[in-house]
Amino acid sequence: MNDDEAVDSGGQRYRVEAVSRTAQLLSVLRQAPTGSIGALALAAETPATFTETALLTLRRHGLVRQLEDGSWALGLAWLRLADVKRRQIDLREIASPVMRRLRDDVDETVILAIRRGDRRVNIDYVESTQAIRRITQFGFEAALHVGASGRVLLTSLSRDELGEYFANLATSMGRAAKLTDIERYMEEVAQVRRDGYFLARGEITPDTVSISAPVRDHTGFVIAALTISMPADRANPALDRRCIEIVQSGAADLSRSLGFVVAKDLTVPS
Repeated sequence: MNDDEAVDSGGQRYRVEAVSRTAQLLSVLRQAPTGSIGALALAAETPATFTETALLTLRRHGLVRQLEDGSWALGLAWLRLADVKRRQIDLREIASPVMRRLRDDVDETVILAIRRGDRRVNIDYVESTQAIRRITQFGFEAALHVGASGRVLLTSLSRDELGEYFANLATSMGRAAKLTDIERYMEEVAQVRRDGYFLARGEITPDTVSISAPVRDHTGFVIAALTISMPADRANPALDRRCIEIVQSGAADLSRSLGFVVAKDLTVPS
């Protein structure tokens, strides 16, 4: 190795090490604002001189900021970067391995649906390998209140939007429906918010059982419904319980991939 190669190799190692140390600093700041540079250096296990230089550089780019009490925190530039990343996200691409895992677990069809206005639309699916199975298609749509995924997606509406949706529905269904079916739907939306899933029998097709759970974005907003669907004659209490368990787990994994942090209490849209 000649002198130029040795210098270049050493410079490369330094740059990689600097990136690693900067990542450690940001990881510490992600947890909570940290006081002095010395305290931050200690927590991140980085040299104080490097820590100071890195913080000043990151501050120029808006990636960190110094608070009034002198402590350091992540800067607002991360919000812009996160927004760009969210726009680049392909929900189907992220959901695909989760959906395949669920399908392989119970060998039933798994469907991903989103809300479009007053309709819900299937944007992806992974079919069961069994001869008798639930069949769907890309772009299949139904009224928002119909089916397990529809009930789940209704939870993305605010109270005013939900009231308006059901008021319009009552008008189209007739006065008698307003006093019976609409009340039931409202109770079922509340049930989804409470239990984290919905099970529907024979609503899209008479011989089908579907179990759906909400997928949330980084704000906690319900952006999709993840559903396991099966022939009704194969459903039984044990399989229902298993499907409820894994569809909730799958939806939670997908939500975490989208930046959602599970909290004890979720705020109902208002």
